[in-house]
Amino acid sequence: MDFRILDLVATVVECCEERCSPGPGHLPAETVRVLSTLRRFLREGTPWRSLTASAGEASGSTLRRALARWARGGVLARVHAMLRGDPTLILDSCSVRAKRAGELAGPNPTDCGKKGTKYHVAVTGDGVRVACVVATTANVNDTLVFERLFLAAFAVMARIATVFADKGYDAEHHRELCRSFGAEPHIHKRRQPGGSGLGKRRWPVVNADCTLPKPAD
Repeated sequence: MDFRILDLVATVVECCEERCSPGPGHLPAETVRVLSTLRRFLREGTPWRSLTASAGEASGSTLRRALARWARGGVLARVHAMLRGDPTLILDSCSVRAKRAGELAGPNPTDCGKKGTKYHVAVTGDGVRVACVVATTANVNDTLVFERLFLAAFAVMARIATVFADKGYDAEHHRELCRSFGAEPHIHKRRQPGGSGLGKRRWPVVNADCTLPKPAD
């Protein structure tokens, strides 16, 4: 993400947040530093305790306090409304062959059982990637990562209106999870004829700077 965009989002967050005048002691961390830390946490999955404060980032404990404060004040929902992000969420996965195998490689059922690694990604309707499970073996069922992907995306988007996913994510408790967050699930069911509309429209991922790591060798 370009620093100018991150700075813009920080400005919007500060406009939406009602903060009291700082008291004695250390000044609160700049919002842009907190957002930079959140970006690293979501991209790399770095543990909270491993996030240390630096010139450009805040500590993990500072990030957790900020997220809790924003949640209590409904800040993320207001930020989302101001930025007018697309409330549509699309979940999918892709497999990459791992020629020399490795711990994160497994038999790919769509590639004659050859060793592969699978990436699970969630994007918005306008193509912005909001969550990912970096890597699992190629034979891991998509249903096992649905909840983790959805909740990670919700933490970023604040509001999800519609969820699209293919039959690989078919499970009734996934639909119930979506509805509990106010989202309408459109998850194609197994052993059902076509006609859901899934596959007729493509949602390309536009934030190409958020590169995924190479598959396990």
